[in-house]
This record gives sequence, C-alpha cells and structure tokens, in this order.
Amino acid sequence: MQVERQAAVALKWHTLAKVFSQAFSWAVTLIVVRLLAPEDYGLMAVSTVIISIIAGTAEFGLGSSLMQAQNLERRELARVAGMLGVFNLVCGVALAASAPWIATAFNEPGLDLVIQVSTLQFVLYAIEAVPQALMQREMNFKSNAAIEVTAVVAASATTLALAWFDAGVWSLVIGNLAGGAVRTVLFVLLGTFVLPSFVFTGIGKHIRFGGQVTAARFLWQFTYQLDTLIAARFLSGQAVGLYSVSMHLATMPVSKTMAIVNQVAFPAVARLQNELPRMRARLLEALRLLAFVAIPALWGLSATAQEFVDVVLGARWHEAVLPLAVVSLVAPLRMLMALFATAASAIGRADLEVRNTLVGALVLPVAFLVGVQASLTGLAASWLVAVPIILAVTLPWTCAAMGLSTSSVLTAVRGPLIGGVAMYGAVLATRAALIDIEEVIRLPILIVAGAVSYLLVVALADRAIWGDLRRLAAALHG
Repeated sequence: MQVERQAAVALKWHTLAKVFSQAFSWAVTLIVVRLLAPEDYGLMAVSTVIISIIAGTAEFGLGSSLMQAQNLERRELARVAGMLGVFNLVCGVALAASAPWIATAFNEPGLDLVIQVSTLQFVLYAIEAVPQALMQREMNFKSNAAIEVTAVVAASATTLALAWFDAGVWSLVIGNLAGGAVRTVLFVLLGTFVLPSFVFTGIGKHIRFGGQVTAARFLWQFTYQLDTLIAARFLSGQAVGLYSVSMHLATMPVSKTMAIVNQVAFPAVARLQNELPRMRARLLEALRLLAFVAIPALWGLSATAQEFVDVVLGARWHEAVLPLAVVSLVAPLRMLMALFATAASAIGRADLEVRNTLVGALVLPVAFLVGVQASLTGLAASWLVAVPIILAVTLPWTCAAMGLSTSSVLTAVRGPLIGGVAMYGAVLATRAALIDIEEVIRLPILIVAGAVSYLLVVALADRAIWGDLRRLAAALHG
C-alpha cells in the first residue's frame, strides 16, 4: 500500500479513537475538577512532571530507534527489550528512593508517597515499549487506536469513581496506573511481544540513535515542564493547582493532537526519507491541515476563556482565566515545533532535535524565572514571549535540514493565521455586544460567531486548504 494511503488510513483510525476517548476524557475531567481541590491537582502536577522527565530517560529513545531502523532482526528486538527493562528498573528504583528528598525540596508533605506509588509506571513502560514500537512501525493503527481508547476509558472511569468517593489526589494517581496497566496488557496480547535478552552486543546503532533522542527528550521534558517545578517552588499549592489545570486544558489539544500526528508522521516520514521531494510536499500539507484545526480550537479557547472557566469549571477556578487565555495563544506554535521535531528524527537527524532543544533550554528557564515574579499570570505570559523567540531561532535550521524554505512554511499556515486573528476579533466584538447576557448563554453564541468568521476568512485567504481537505477526505473514505 502507498505510504500516503497507509498514513491516511492510520490517521482515520487514530483520529476516531482520539475523538471518542478525548470526548470521554474531557467530560470526566470537567466533573473531576469540580470534585477535587486545586491543591490536589498541584500535588499531582509536580509528581507527573518528575515521572515524565525520568520516564523519557528510561526509554532511552529505543522505541524511536526501532521505528526508524530500515531492517530489524529478532535478536535485536530481544536485546533492545532487555535493555529497556534494565533502564526502567534502575530509573524507577532510583526515583522511589529519592522521593523523600524531592518532597522536602518542594516543601510538599505527601509528595514522596505519590511519587513512590507512581513509579510502578516504569514496570509498565518496560513491558509495552517494544510491542508498541513494532505496532507503530507496521502502521497498524487500528489495533493501536483500540488499545488507546480502552486505556483512556479505564483511566478516566477509575479516576471519576475514586474522586466521587473523595479519594483526593489518589483518584488521579490510581487512575493513571489503571489506564497504564490496561494499555500494557493489551499491547502484549494484541502486539508482538518479545522475550527480553540481557546480552547487549550488536545493538550499538540503537544505543547511539537512542542516546541522541534521549538527550533531546530529556532536555525537552525538563525545559518545557520546568514552569511547574518553578511554580511549586515559588507559588502556593493552590496557585500551582490553578496553573496546572490551565496548562492541562490549553495543552490537552496539543498533546492529544500531536499524539495522533506524531505516531502517524514518524513512520510515514521514515519511509519517505529517501524520497525527499515527496516527503516535503506531504509535510507541508500536514502542517497546513494541522494549523487549520489547531488555531481555531486553541485561539477560540483563549478568546472564550472567561466564559469557559466560569461556566464549565466553576467560580473557584476563576483565577485560571488569564493563564488559560495566555497559554492557549501560544499552543499552536508548540504544535508546529513538535511536528518538525518528529520529522527531523524520522529522517535520522536526532542531532538537530538536540540542538533545537538546547535553544529552548537557554530561553525558557530565564523566561519562567522572570515571569513567576508576577505570580500566576506572569508565569503563563512567559510562554508568550519565549516560544516565538525559540521558533525564530530554530525554524530556519529545521527547514534547511528538510530542504524547505522558511517562506514555504509561513505560506502553509498563512490562511489559518489570518482566519484566527479574524475569529479572535469577532469573539471580542460579540462579547462587547452581549456583555449584559448571562455567561451560560453567551458562551455558545461566542463559539458560533468565532467559527463562522474563521471559516469565511479562511475560505477567502487560502483556497489550497480546501483541496487538502478533499484529498484527505477521499483517502479516509477509501
């Protein structure tokens, strides 16, 4: 089957799965937010950041190396599986042992036990990594989608049940573990499970490639989640909870959409790495489609943040309005950066991802430390300053590696950008005209006004997008 056709089929299954699972997850999240206190989310946010940073190191980029390799032997898979087991076991034990010191450093009683229980995830990561990588390498996204949906439903249902019975932060911790356990069992049953071997000769190429990916991943995870750690150090537990929920809502479309795009894009671009003109054309089309969806969703969330927070989350979360509005504005740029990082790694340029991530590691900590001095809103605003600076520095490097011009990238996103600005203005103008109407009535009116204005302006500004949509729809239908 043609690579583009495979990618379209994969995108169909992955998108259907994500739409269903995220609709369910969002509904549960909005209920759980009303049941739990901001402090619970603050505690979980710090634990999640630490776990995710160490987990990225424990995986050592070996899953990406398996997907990127052109040829694989069964012996290689067994040895890579063994290496993954060792890395995860060492990282999990080390983190559990250091949890009391971490809790003391952040002055968060109870954080140590939350981290120690959460380290059970490393056992699950070690088991599922190879079956998941092989399933994605084969572009078997129908099975992958079914697994993800089942895991999300299990995690969300467990979290909701425990939150309903007033389990506090443990509803979040146990919910994550329940979803992870279901996902691991299904990858083993439906995928290609490989018994690990602890003879590590002959996998040097995977270690070298994985080392570069891990360096970039560790820097990225640490740098792009340092805001939560800084917030935990300088702000109150309630403020950290408000900030983490704002970030969660603003970045959920980013993380979930990019989970779809990256899992499809990586193997697709890897297969096209020897056909660069074809790969460039597909990459620009993917970028245009991504911007077409992401900009109205995220800028629309920013424009309607006041009504969304007060109506959906409730009055005690009102202080999250400004952080949510600010962070949502910059989220589409982060999606663009993530797409190009995936493409660079897929053609074997993990070194470029390391270099780009180093730029973020220099810019973001300074921005966070300056922004946190202005409390919650200042910390959120630091993203609005830092991300455009990072993109301005790194985009030319990435475009050069792909053989693209910066102008071609800007042209691809021009229509959605113009439409997004028009949409934002339409929402502000509509709000001014309806200021005396109750928020619960005003919110759907603002959404409709923004959507109509966006589609009208994009129809005039970029007709190419409609051709992309028709081709995508035809591929999905076929």
